[in-house]
Amino acid sequence: MAPVAAAEDPSANKRKRDVHDYNKRKRAKRDGQLNGPVDEQLPQEDVPSQTNGTIKPTPNTNGVATDIVQHKNESRQHQPEESNDVEQSKARSRRSNGKKQRLSDNKHRTTWKVSTPMGGRMLNIDPILTEDEKHLIIAYNTSIQVFSADDSLLVRKIPLLQLAPERKAEQVVSICLSPSSPNHVWVASSVGHLWSIDWTNGNGSETAFKLKCHILMSMTVERMPFSKVSRDVPFVSILKGGQWQLVACDLQESALRGYKTIMSLPRPVLNLRSAREGYALVASSEDGLLFGTLKSRAVNSISNLNYEFFTLNCGDEIMCLDMRLTDRVHLNRKSQAESGDEPVLDVVVGCARGPVLLYNDLLPQMRWLQSAKGHRSSLQPRKYHWHRKAVHAVKWSRDGHYILSGGSESTLVMWQLDTQKMDFLPHLSAAVENIVVSNRGSAYVLHLDDNSAMVLSTAEMKPTTYISGIQTLVFPQPFSKDDVVRRIGEPPRTQLLKTPAVVSPLDSSRIHLCVGNGQQISHSGSGPSTPMIQTLDLTTLQGVSKQALTRTNPTDVNTTAKGYPVTEPRITGMAYSADGKWLATTDEWQPPTRDVDSLVGSPADRREVFLKFWTVSADDQSLELASRINAPHYTGQSEPVYGVAADPQSHRFATMGEDGVVRLWVPTIRQRDGVLVKGKFGRQLHSWACARAISLLENEEPVEQEAVAVQTAQRGSGAVSFSEDGSILVCALRTAYSSIVHIIDTESGNIRSSVDGLIDGDVRDIRVLSSSLVVLSDRLVVYDLVSDELLYGVQLGINEDPYNLGEPILTHMAVDYQTVSFAVAVSRSKVGSLDKQSELAVFSPNRSEPQMTRTFPNPITAVVSSPGSSGYLVLDSTAQLWSISEGMDTKSLAFAQPLVDLNLDQTATKEIREAGSLALLTGEDDGLASEDEMDVDIPDAENEDDSAYAAVVAPQKLTELFDAAPAFAMPPIEDMFYQVTKLFSSTSAVQAS
Repeated sequence: MAPVAAAEDPSANKRKRDVHDYNKRKRAKRDGQLNGPVDEQLPQEDVPSQTNGTIKPTPNTNGVATDIVQHKNESRQHQPEESNDVEQSKARSRRSNGKKQRLSDNKHRTTWKVSTPMGGRMLNIDPILTEDEKHLIIAYNTSIQVFSADDSLLVRKIPLLQLAPERKAEQVVSICLSPSSPNHVWVASSVGHLWSIDWTNGNGSETAFKLKCHILMSMTVERMPFSKVSRDVPFVSILKGGQWQLVACDLQESALRGYKTIMSLPRPVLNLRSAREGYALVASSEDGLLFGTLKSRAVNSISNLNYEFFTLNCGDEIMCLDMRLTDRVHLNRKSQAESGDEPVLDVVVGCARGPVLLYNDLLPQMRWLQSAKGHRSSLQPRKYHWHRKAVHAVKWSRDGHYILSGGSESTLVMWQLDTQKMDFLPHLSAAVENIVVSNRGSAYVLHLDDNSAMVLSTAEMKPTTYISGIQTLVFPQPFSKDDVVRRIGEPPRTQLLKTPAVVSPLDSSRIHLCVGNGQQISHSGSGPSTPMIQTLDLTTLQGVSKQALTRTNPTDVNTTAKGYPVTEPRITGMAYSADGKWLATTDEWQPPTRDVDSLVGSPADRREVFLKFWTVSADDQSLELASRINAPHYTGQSEPVYGVAADPQSHRFATMGEDGVVRLWVPTIRQRDGVLVKGKFGRQLHSWACARAISLLENEEPVEQEAVAVQTAQRGSGAVSFSEDGSILVCALRTAYSSIVHIIDTESGNIRSSVDGLIDGDVRDIRVLSSSLVVLSDRLVVYDLVSDELLYGVQLGINEDPYNLGEPILTHMAVDYQTVSFAVAVSRSKVGSLDKQSELAVFSPNRSEPQMTRTFPNPITAVVSSPGSSGYLVLDSTAQLWSISEGMDTKSLAFAQPLVDLNLDQTATKEIREAGSLALLTGEDDGLASEDEMDVDIPDAENEDDSAYAAVVAPQKLTELFDAAPAFAMPPIEDMFYQVTKLFSSTSAVQAS
């Protein structure tokens, strides 16, 4: 946490006792001398400096600045010793107790531990489906993760040590499967690091080859024969010496022996592809298509590589491409004499404005254009145009009859080249970013913009594998290929916002996050939109479900008549009831400023705010809308809801809005004309209504009209929370005129007391922990409700920052009732820098010294705790989850681990199964089989691999079987049964489209 200044003077006491008397009493209590004299004076040189009413301590070397009380106690140690022996004895006792207390605090601080981050954002890099189609390899921010294609579980996470989270400028830009070893994968980073990693065990991730370059943009790997020895040769595009170069690397015996520059260009080289042992290379450079072939296939070393390159202008920026190299088929001897045996090179290109360009047999045509006879001719590609924006991915099918493309329309398009028709796979969950065709041609791999990937069967076009990661908004907004072309209605740069998150009381292994329909749609409107809730399983870190809580248009018409994107609502708050049977959510939407320029009023006058109550299913925790409250806080217009809180002892929720009113909501049995209304299976239906409204602004003093004109532009803030027993409701409200904390009796609705001075700046949160009131604003304040006194305070931001940190941009707080602690997270940006970092500290209400402090490389967007477990979950802006637990606590939140770490990977399971089968075969029989037992044919071991893949029957086969004759002339049902089973038991391969 490392707060950098102390709290202000303790003027927060509601009786406004004298500051000097309060400090003397606190010193006496800390020193164990409540009944002794407390009128000692501090030396002038040891008194902390005070500026504008704020006492600023000198920061310590540990990066943690304590509150004002601690610094005064330290200053008292420099006073002259008392002449009285009793006083000296008491002083020694105090020093001894203080030393023991510090040792106890240090021991307590070391009990908290932080896990390694899990999850993360899938990079826009083609995933790798292994040759046996049993594993899927995906590149993340700082690691390579291997998933099982059978059950979509994480098998192995391979961290790349050189890609530390602090080094945000370096990330993975390309991964390629090794052509010579299917168990190895090549990885390239943006600053020139190369890894050769065995993805089955993670070997090779510790060491990396470093190329001498400034930037590395793309990579492809080919197996090339050199002097009867074949080895992998990575081809990379790098920036070196102000020039972009296409380089072939010579890697031998885990060392970089040399490299050969094949071509140099003044523009970046992207989308590098290769085929046929490096015979052909294809790449793009802005709107230019580059392709070349080897001049001679007899190559002894890297230095002998010589290519003949051609450049073709496509007329539009190239976003993606794919190549296909096939043997030339001659129909007669004349064509053989003219073309020779040179392979046929076909290239398909996806452009930034939506067209898909197809170039057939490029090499002979380019040579003809460069000849004396053909220099006046031009090359016209076949053009297919369906996408409204940029084509994000394009691929050839294995048989060359189809072209697959995808973009921001959330649709997979299949172009049939022979018939000129199109097939669609619409209504995907987000925009298509990458497409991969398996080596067998029996599966397609799609990487979507909502941080998910799926494997589709080409025969049925249904997903067989689905991997869904954390789908929250990331910061900064990732680059989109649609942004290459400037379009109408581009939104401003997105600001960093909190992510509403909550752990289900019914199942502490599931966390619910507010997400959008992908990064592009969520950032495309006038502001970030998060209209959906994602349920994430913490044990597998996979998305279980995703449900819309507001109106959405992910695949419908989501642009206006003028071309502007339609903005979706944003969920601003969530809260579960104590038993997990109800969920309350608040969402907000307002039209963009451009839509109300010609109208009277501001966008806030047309703001839409909804409070919704959802019934939670006990079976699958799905949500069903029970009640929707339009404008729960209304003052002539819909006012924003500052916070929503759940009563821990009953079915009751509380909300506080900008109108300064706290409303308590309770369920009522739904009736129609005096008759009880019941739903499915006879379940009783309920409606939610406001049971009590408590105004917090009735006693506010009037303000001069001149001050009102200046302060009305300032938007207020607030927070609301119940105590652990639900007897009191605490509310923190900051308006343009005052800042005050109210303590309300939930039964009577009366305000018991009001405490002024606890709020400094905007209110972030307020909680009740045991008998302490914790208020989080620009400073952290802990107030004792029983003794009516300030325990301690920590300033979170000051003007003169000795740590060169800026003002807090995002602040969170969570309370853990199991460990009686609370966590505070502050995200800052360094002065003069765009990098943002976060710091989290765990406090106890009885100690101003944090029990744990931890710095995170990325901004924290959510901190949550579970009602039935201890510890905290931290979500950062790169969609990574961190678990914070106390020591060996067995009640801490469950967290995902790869199968390898749990000894549950497929290899070990297979070995156990084989050992078990051998034991059964060689062991003695337990006895003779009974007459009721049935003989079962056990498949041979050699056919085990073939049976691992589920049989796929084409729909037309079943149609031919059942439509062979009319119903009255059909064969017996027994014959039909055997014919159907024969189709599914066949092991013949299905022809890939």
